[in-house]
Amino acid sequence: MARDRERRGRAAEQARDARQTRLIYIVVGSVLGLAALVIVAGVYVTSYRPPRDHVVSVGGSSYQTRDIADRAVFAFIQGEATGVADIARDIVDTLVEEEALRQVGSGIVEPVTADDIRRQLLIDIGLAIDDGAPADGTATPEATATPEATATPEATATPDGTATPDGTATPEATPDAEVFASALTTFLRDVGLGRDDYEAIVEARLYRERLREFLTAEVGTSGTQIRLQRIRVSTQLAGDAVLGDLEAGLDFATLADEQSVAEEDGDGGEIGWTRSDLQVAYISDAIEGLEAGQWTQVVSAGLFFEIYRVAEIAEDREYEDALLGQLIDQRLDQWLVEAIASLEVKDDLSEDEEAWIIERVVADVTAQLGG
Repeated sequence: MARDRERRGRAAEQARDARQTRLIYIVVGSVLGLAALVIVAGVYVTSYRPPRDHVVSVGGSSYQTRDIADRAVFAFIQGEATGVADIARDIVDTLVEEEALRQVGSGIVEPVTADDIRRQLLIDIGLAIDDGAPADGTATPEATATPEATATPEATATPDGTATPDGTATPEATPDAEVFASALTTFLRDVGLGRDDYEAIVEARLYRERLREFLTAEVGTSGTQIRLQRIRVSTQLAGDAVLGDLEAGLDFATLADEQSVAEEDGDGGEIGWTRSDLQVAYISDAIEGLEAGQWTQVVSAGLFFEIYRVAEIAEDREYEDALLGQLIDQRLDQWLVEAIASLEVKDDLSEDEEAWIIERVVADVTAQLGG
């Protein structure tokens, strides 16, 4: 009997040990499973979800964090960006602007076609130049010279074998499909974008060019202008001294040559013909209401102090090319503000998404540069 009780006691003890062991396995398994779930969730949050988080949508187009990061890397490779602090916000603004160009611009100017994009791609990858001639500048096989060393009108043929009236190559004179595909693949790999993404950039660029041409008519070729001079000095005290000299009758141009540290200005502090509405606020405010021959008080301009003089005023003067370009850019900027306002824009870039984008940009740019 004693042996039976001892045997039953050992059996009960073994059963308890087995239950405890199973319980330990269950607990450990649960902990490991929970840990695995946490790890998987962490991977999802840090590696899967962020690239697919919505950042901005414009009309029917939507962009995720990975899209923003890819475009930011492209901006660095193209030399369009120099820092990462605001790169995510800058790229979002750029994409919104490009969508406005495509979505609204297409209803104002001649729509950009697939052929237009292809021709621009040929230029971008170096297989053509703007006039459609080969990028290396070589003549076509049929090009022959007259005794006077000038090409005859029949010298250059179009792809279908017909010559152009002036003997120049047409934009359609392109390399064969295999050469184009190979060059484009190499180019896209170098810039770090897919073909669809790069073609979208090209399309927006072409719309921008066409809108600039369209808006040129609104700007006109002439208008009211002022000719400005400037004296820039390093301290308020020096500015006050120059102002005193001017009030005492000294010549502005002479003082500019002697005192101004604005190396970009011409002789006599010459800035040239411009418009007051093209100046930054502190300059336009300072010169407002001045007549020809009058100058401003000393104006604080960052690290410098400046005095401006309105040398001449022209009520209707033809715009110089540089000034006309500035006016067209100004009008295009105004158009873009209006176009963006007409679209449904949903921008929800978060701090976490911005941090992820910056991290990816740094890693990708470093990898591409071989760091």
